[in-house]
Amino acid sequence: MREGIQMAPKRTHHKHSSTKGYRRVLDRLADHPAVHRVATGRVTPRMGAGRPVALISKVRPVASGLSITINVDGAIIDAYVITDRQQEVIGFMDEQGWTRS
Repeated sequence: MREGIQMAPKRTHHKHSSTKGYRRVLDRLADHPAVHRVATGRVTPRMGAGRPVALISKVRPVASGLSITINVDGAIIDAYVITDRQQEVIGFMDEQGWTRS
């Protein structure tokens, strides 16, 4: 870092309708040193009365990092994790108990 230049803090881009529960998870994920940025995508109503198996039900590698699916009461949220160290981030999510091992 050059003198006099401040780096912007990593931010999670939240949709205006996002709930606090999964916002905290995304913010913790964004704080991980291997993560450049986290952004929420599509939010869809969740059908069915069953409980989700894990907070993060799907983790898929994509060109820019990871695409994840988050299950919360009444909604399914697609989010994107920008990283060049996918396995490290996947391991972190497993350690937190957010995914099904």
